[in-house]
Amino acid sequence: MKGMGIQNVNDKKDALKVVFGKAIIEIDSVEALQMKAMIKENYVLEHHDKKIFYDEKRKYYRTYVGSGKNRESICRKEKSALMEYLFDYYSRNALEDSTIEEVFERMLEHKHKMQNRAQCTIVRYRQSFHRFFQEDFRGLKIIDITEDFISEYINVRTHAIHPKDKALEDALRLLRNTFDYAMRKDKIISENPVQQVDLDNYNQNCDISAKSSDEKIFTDEEIDMIIARVRTEMKDKDYDFIGYAILFSIETGVRVGEIPVLKWEDITVKGIHIHKQQRKTKEPGKKAVLEELPYTKNERRHPKGGRYFPITDKIASILNEIKSKQEEYGINSEYIFGQEDGTWFDKDIYAQRLRRLCERMGYDITNNHAFRMSLNSNVFIDKLNLPVTKRAALLGHSVATNERYYSHMKSQSTEDVKELLNNLNSRNIESNNTTEKTHSNSLNNIVVFPKRKSSEILEKSRNLGTS
Repeated sequence: MKGMGIQNVNDKKDALKVVFGKAIIEIDSVEALQMKAMIKENYVLEHHDKKIFYDEKRKYYRTYVGSGKNRESICRKEKSALMEYLFDYYSRNALEDSTIEEVFERMLEHKHKMQNRAQCTIVRYRQSFHRFFQEDFRGLKIIDITEDFISEYINVRTHAIHPKDKALEDALRLLRNTFDYAMRKDKIISENPVQQVDLDNYNQNCDISAKSSDEKIFTDEEIDMIIARVRTEMKDKDYDFIGYAILFSIETGVRVGEIPVLKWEDITVKGIHIHKQQRKTKEPGKKAVLEELPYTKNERRHPKGGRYFPITDKIASILNEIKSKQEEYGINSEYIFGQEDGTWFDKDIYAQRLRRLCERMGYDITNNHAFRMSLNSNVFIDKLNLPVTKRAALLGHSVATNERYYSHMKSQSTEDVKELLNNLNSRNIESNNTTEKTHSNSLNNIVVFPKRKSSEILEKSRNLGTS
């Protein structure tokens, strides 16, 4: 155990997870308890250079920690209790030397194991953190960091890289979580200096430019050209399941992770049942793993059994075509877009094919998400005028999400608006002319009564009650 330092130690069954001050010790058996005690004792002997002796007269074990004025006598009746104290003492001191990076990694481990964060989420957290906070900053001892230092660093950093406001918000939240872990779990700082950092002070340094609708969705003409290109490329392949998946996505607006998991049994009388997704996780040093999750992205917290998309004539044609291809080449697969061996495909293969296709066609938009937004804007809104509740239900997200992120209009669409306004103005002019003529005619039809003197009117009114 010499030189082990602070690290994870796992037995063959992963029952024991001893982490010297840097994580959580999990015990599963008597053997694991014994191993834990042995590891702790070896760790103490490695770091404790003072003698441990037994006082026969007083019946306890004694040793000393610290030096000079800080020298302190430690006594315990049981040796195991003394070792426990010394382990806590030295591991706590070791934690005080932790860098921001080390605490950040412990925080990620805690989120993964204790808060069920997926590995792909952990990877995304790490990328966001490293993208904003430089290596020199991450290597600083966390106990030395002050609120003023963090504020100055963020100000200088945002001036240098002009991040998106969302990227800054994500990075600052991760830093806050890191210091919170150091305070609540490691207990090496007494307060969180990031808690007082005001994000609004740095938004002026951020890139607040937003993509135009032209950079987010395809026009109808571009969609037609993509379909034609896919069909052309299909001619060179015996069985192009990715090509069919692209055509299907254009018509349905499915998420990329929802495509590989679709099965033939999901074709129902109510429509295509979209209720699962594929998740890809990869831990450092290990092969990527594909998982089938029993819910879609929007139903992770509150599953509702998925959604149904109507099977239009175009969709039915695509499904019939791919089914015929599978039968022709003897492909026996439960998946609609199954590979030649019948298994599902990695969603990254689809994303790469689509990106390269769009790049070859000279488009700046290269992702599957653009199909979802294009279907919503070009078809659901422009052509069908569907209410937002139906649009959201068909695409599988909230009404607020549909209105805020999915409803776009291409710049050339203003020509249609111009025509509508011109037609409206023409109708208004015609209506005004008609109104003026009607008003003129009505004036001509007014009957003019002869005027009478007031005295005559008064005389008549007096006689009304007497006749």
